[in-house]
Amino acid sequence: MTDIGGHRRALLLWGGVFGFGLGAVLDVVIFHQILQTHHLLSSVYDPLSYDGLRTNVMFDGLFSLSMLLIAGLGATMLWRTVNRAREPLSGLVVVGAGLVGAGVFNVFDGVVDHYLLGIHDVVHGTEAWNPPWVLVSLLMLGAGLLALRVADRRDGPRDATEEVAD
Repeated sequence: MTDIGGHRRALLLWGGVFGFGLGAVLDVVIFHQILQTHHLLSSVYDPLSYDGLRTNVMFDGLFSLSMLLIAGLGATMLWRTVNRAREPLSGLVVVGAGLVGAGVFNVFDGVVDHYLLGIHDVVHGTEAWNPPWVLVSLLMLGAGLLALRVADRRDGPRDATEEVAD
């Protein structure tokens, strides 16, 4: 007997944790470093001053490091889950869970960081891009949920009591 339901739950959990961390790291790389439209604390420390930019870059780096640790934990636990499973596991479930995790990070960022805490906006000095950010984040979350639904239809229902031949 094998725990198909338990492995699926682990895929969902650790895929989501990995996606959460990776989504945050991609946010920092794309928006903080490449486009430089905002930094983690750009509403607290002026990113247009030298000292403010240095402080923001330091906090961006600390945030990136913590999110890399979260993504690493998710990847490690995904690896363990896949290696302990006796049945084939769905890659689409991992992709869907990763998108859900990234979407959760971005919705959290948009609602908590942009609106509740006000520590930064999508673009320095304007709130105009905050609503589209939350909308795109919700679409990413929806895409992940859709991928999970497609995986369920494709793979069929999973019965945790199914016997698997050794």
